[in-house]
Amino acid sequence: MSASKWFVRPLPRPSAALRLVCLPYAGGSAATYVPWAAQLPAGVELAAVQPPGRASRILELAHTDMDALVAGLAAAFRELSDKPYVLFGHSLGSRVAYEFARRAAGFGLPSPRLLIASGSRAPHFPATRESAHDLPEAQFIAKLRELNGTPEEVLNNRELVQFLIPLLRADFKIAAEYRATPVALPCPLVVLAGTEDHEVGEAAVEGWREVAGGACEIHWIPGGHFFVEHSRAQVLERVNAALARFVGSDRVVA
Repeated sequence: MSASKWFVRPLPRPSAALRLVCLPYAGGSAATYVPWAAQLPAGVELAAVQPPGRASRILELAHTDMDALVAGLAAAFRELSDKPYVLFGHSLGSRVAYEFARRAAGFGLPSPRLLIASGSRAPHFPATRESAHDLPEAQFIAKLRELNGTPEEVLNNRELVQFLIPLLRADFKIAAEYRATPVALPCPLVVLAGTEDHEVGEAAVEGWREVAGGACEIHWIPGGHFFVEHSRAQVLERVNAALARFVGSDRVVA
């Protein structure tokens, strides 16, 4: 599997000492993270993950289970395993990042230096709402409106919605069915949570401490579940502070 399909690197930095690998939320794409590239420390290269079924890969079938998604990501990641890296994920992306980090060594890949989990319950906590992935189309679209994560102009464009529904159903299926057995990661954690996020309660945020392989910091960001989009400056401030611990002027700090 070519890494060029799986990763968007808007500002290539061949001499970068560290790579920030970002995973999208359910229904999301690499586009969320592309604007971050120019705002990261000079020694960090952004690699935004583009799973099948979205954006440039819209004609490919999206994965419907966590194992297949992580295995595909791991196969592509071999081409990017030349540098130390930090994982960032938002919502479902945080749990994909956890599963990838947990299994990296088993895939013959280096483990991440850090996982930044954003807008997500801990991976071993159950979902707080009923599964929506198998609802009839009209009810499914109504649920999307309720979740407030898909722009209204998209939901009102029937042709575009028909393209997006298979991806959203696939991602929602993974989100509903995946629940990890808690295993301590081979790296510390930074957790970002929204102050008005009614999808993820405080107990589910604190649950990340149970899977940290070292320190676990929790920071609260103003906003609801999609604070990664609406409070970008505050998120980047926390991300850059975390990256600064690992990147010196021209090297990765051990």
